[in-house]
Amino acid sequence: MLFTVVPMLVAALGHWVLYRWAVACWPRVARHKWIFVAIVTLLVVASPLLRWFFTRKHVAFAGTIHSIVSIELLAVVLAAVPLALLRGVFRATAPKPASDPSPAPEPSRSPPQLSRRQIVEAATGSSFLAASGSMFGWGILRGRHAFQVDELVVKIPGLSRVLDGYTIAQVSDIHVGAYIGDRELAEGFARIAEIRPDIVVATGDLVDFDRTYGPLIARRLADLQTRDGVFAILGNHDHYAGADPIVGALRAAGVDALVNAGRHIRAADGGGFALLGLDDLLGARRGAGPILARADAMVPADAPRIVLSHQPSTIDLWAGRVALQLSGHTHGGQINPGFRQADLLMRYVAGRYEVPAPQATEPRPLRGTTLYVNRGFGTVGPPARIGAPPEVTKVVLVAG
Repeated sequence: MLFTVVPMLVAALGHWVLYRWAVACWPRVARHKWIFVAIVTLLVVASPLLRWFFTRKHVAFAGTIHSIVSIELLAVVLAAVPLALLRGVFRATAPKPASDPSPAPEPSRSPPQLSRRQIVEAATGSSFLAASGSMFGWGILRGRHAFQVDELVVKIPGLSRVLDGYTIAQVSDIHVGAYIGDRELAEGFARIAEIRPDIVVATGDLVDFDRTYGPLIARRLADLQTRDGVFAILGNHDHYAGADPIVGALRAAGVDALVNAGRHIRAADGGGFALLGLDDLLGARRGAGPILARADAMVPADAPRIVLSHQPSTIDLWAGRVALQLSGHTHGGQINPGFRQADLLMRYVAGRYEVPAPQATEPRPLRGTTLYVNRGFGTVGPPARIGAPPEVTKVVLVAG
């Protein structure tokens, strides 16, 4: 309900701002306000219905129509703030009408001429709408397909020199479902093949909301060519869809689904390293959640630790106890129209962070932990990416 009602309310508010601006520029629009209301209502209600038909009923044309509707809705919402500011400026600077005791002139039958102020306001507002529409059109049609490979070179204290240069390919937030299917998986997974990784890790949100897509993503992950296997953890959307069916599909396909579990990787090569896969924070509602101690107990105490945890904020629970944490969840903001608004809400949004260990009296094995937040593979909510291209991360381990 949250993912449905809130966007509908925001879209309705954005169109109300659009209506007020249109009436100010073209007063005759007010005569047809019920047509405007009907069109807006249809657009706002149609968006979740089209998504439902595409996701649940797999009706292909519904996805195409939903993309077109999304461009209009998103363009209006983005343009609403500058339109509101524009309307405020023109209202504040408008000359006050002078009092005139003479009788009002007879109304003219010819259409009223727009004033210079109305023409300027109409042109300026239209440019805002055109710019936002073009931006979201690009984000939907191209931005969400512009996969990038970003490289992270990280020193792992205690890692044997035998494993110097060991390569991990990380994908996150694939969100297989309404807008991520075979085409997008082929595009993104081709970039994984370029890396030629030793292992692949998928750090949560494998599906969007529909568990029926679990076997698809499990099969595609299992088909990836690696030396030491493919590992996956759960994200919050996997819990929305149903954690147990997703885990079952992964394991049936041969993907090692880690739910508060640890694996000793390359033990024969100088002791290797420990890969710890944790449950998502949302799993706490089912009695689990991320439990580092449970995964930690399954691997040798002296092996360097690499943690897979979907939500990056979990690093604050164990900074200094692990060498590296790989996360996702944030999508890098996903839609960043000139600035990254996610920075206002989140401490860890995208890229590399060095998180110090908290102050404590007892000695700690590490001074801090390297956190890397992957921008994600798919989309959630609006099927667009702007200023946050989808990412495959090439993680290169260096002996410390």
